[in-house]
Amino acid sequence: MSPQTRSLILALCLGFAACSGKPEPQAEGRNEKQEVAASAEAPQAAAITPEHATAAGIETAVAGPAEIRETLTLYGSIRPNAERQQEVRARYPGVVRTVARRPGDAVGKGELLLSIESNDSLEPYAIRSPIAGTLLERRVNPGEAVDGSTTLMVVADLSSVWAEFAVFARDLGRIRAGMPVQLKTSDGETGGTAKIAYVAPSGSGDTQSVVARAVVDNKGGRWIAGQFVTGDVVIADLRVPVSVVPAALQKLGDNAVVFVQTDKGFEPRKVEIGKRGAEAMEIRQGLAAGERYAAKNSYLIKAELTKGEGDED
Repeated sequence: MSPQTRSLILALCLGFAACSGKPEPQAEGRNEKQEVAASAEAPQAAAITPEHATAAGIETAVAGPAEIRETLTLYGSIRPNAERQQEVRARYPGVVRTVARRPGDAVGKGELLLSIESNDSLEPYAIRSPIAGTLLERRVNPGEAVDGSTTLMVVADLSSVWAEFAVFARDLGRIRAGMPVQLKTSDGETGGTAKIAYVAPSGSGDTQSVVARAVVDNKGGRWIAGQFVTGDVVIADLRVPVSVVPAALQKLGDNAVVFVQTDKGFEPRKVEIGKRGAEAMEIRQGLAAGERYAAKNSYLIKAELTKGEGDED
């Protein structure tokens, strides 16, 4: 059911309810601005019966204890695991005669990568891959002179990669090695979990951040070097005595409110929010465990209470 349809159903239900009762006498001498001010000081309950709420798609839940997982979202990218990466160099100075592999090729340990003609013996010798993996870089072509100081190729075992994230100064005290992190691709698709393995002791002066690194299993080849990722780091798991679902929270004026179901309808209750999680929010003040509140489509109740007052942010 679309939001427009729910709003229409709610309006019709409330309209029928209003027609069936007697209109309340209005105090003389009060203008519209005074009425709005009075309602802001003492907001009235929205007279919505349980039947009307059900018809409009308003669902309720009971406030109570919950486990809240507090997370911090970091942004970064995938890098080859430097501990599983090897640079290939010439054993003796000479001239490259053949190159057997290209970047992106899978290579086995001991597989021929290139041959070099030695300057001393004028005999060619083979350069073989020191590990099994993927050829990431090729920096040489046939006919080029090389020596032992030149990196000719880079081979990496990509079955394990690094996810490196930027951690800014305001969050440094909240991130430490061992914390679990939920990985997501740039389009928001969940990509598994890992743990923060390393937090750099110093940072970059350019970005005012330090690197936090997670070692990620990549046996399936899902992660590609250079790919952008986000990581939701689990900062804390805690149990709170009173909580509501995030969709219950609305704003009336400058106040955060939850709509509590009473025998008169739904009453806006000013609340103080504590810890926030993806599935639950802690309520520190304003709501008691056991009270029933509007958990879904609570915006319809707000619309009913504020109709005629103009749009609110």
